[in-house]
Formats: sequence, structure tokens, C-alpha cells
Amino acid sequence: MENYYGTWKFVECDNFDEYLKGLGIPAPLRMLAGLTSPTLTIKPEEDGRYSVTTDAVVRAVTATFQLGEQIEERTVDLRTVDSTFSLDPKTGSLVWTSTDRNGVTTVVTRSIKGDLMHVVMEVKGITANATFKRKV
Repeated sequence: MENYYGTWKFVECDNFDEYLKGLGIPAPLRMLAGLTSPTLTIKPEEDGRYSVTTDAVVRAVTATFQLGEQIEERTVDLRTVDSTFSLDPKTGSLVWTSTDRNGVTTVVTRSIKGDLMHVVMEVKGITANATFKRKV
């Protein structure tokens, strides 16, 4: 997990609106999401837990978790989801799987290459990609 620690600033994203549609996010919230440049902060917490804070300017949320443990969290778009974070043993990718109250499941996979974090977001056969750069 150590290579994920730090603050990451949004660089670019593609197909994000379609991804949000797949999640069932209403048009006004999708438009607002398209205007933000979120910052992610990933850090270790006590007792072997970790936290991921997403600051989307209009709203910030933090998920605190142990790898493999299911947690309930509130997303930036105000949905309540059951989430599990894990590390892919083959690739080292940080995988976040969440299911909302309507049964919609999304998988967000983060991987690090140099000072860039590549994020692949998948829901209902729709894929979006984002890139974040480590803040120094």
C-alpha cells in the first residue's frame, strides 16, 4: 500500500459522464462532477487501517478501511454503498468494489506508474479512465 500514500491531483479523464450515467447519477450532479478536479489523499491509519479521502471541492468524503473488510460509506455523489478495498496479488493494483442500494456494482482499479496513478472505473460494461499526478 505504501506506493499509494500521498496526495494525488486530477489530471484528466475520459468517458466519465457515461460512467456516471451507468451508476444512475442524475444529470445535474453529473454536470457538476464534470467541472471538478478532485484531489485524492491516501494514507495509513491506526490498527492496520488505511484511508482514502476524495476532495471534489464541492464535497469531501473519507473511506477508512482494512484490506478485505466490507465497509459502508457515503460517496461524493451522496449514495450509500457497501465497499471492499483489496490489493490485486498479481499486479499490486488497489481495487475498490462497491455496491449501492439499487444493486449497482462498480469496480475502481488504481495502479501506480512513476508519479502517475491510473484509475479504471467500470460499471455495467461501461469503462472510464482517469489519471492523477502525485503532488510533491
